[in-house]
Amino acid sequence: MINTRMMYVRPGNLIKEFTIESNKQVVTSTGRVANRHTGDGTETLKGCFAEASDEDRTNHSQKDHVVTHTIVQAGAPKVKRGDKLVLGERVFYIVDMDDCGSLGISTIYYAEERQDIK
Repeated sequence: MINTRMMYVRPGNLIKEFTIESNKQVVTSTGRVANRHTGDGTETLKGCFAEASDEDRTNHSQKDHVVTHTIVQAGAPKVKRGDKLVLGERVFYIVDMDDCGSLGISTIYYAEERQDIK
């Protein structure tokens, strides 16, 4: 039997392993609410990583966050909007997500690559 999953494998689109850092809101000493991403590196997400299409940028971008990449994961969602994924030195902020059919078969994350947060 021919494995049809191998048909779409290209060198840049192989499965990558991202480290998950969850978004938590904290109150600073001045009383302001701030977002702090926390994670110890034990939670990971494996997914196919690609540059976002023009249609993805148009449909899923927000006022302050422009979608630059998409990540497709097999299974139910592991992260939520506002969380951060780390791939080596690169940091991706999750702008939007789509649990395809709400069946937990696959999840598409729409992410913005960030240079200002580490």
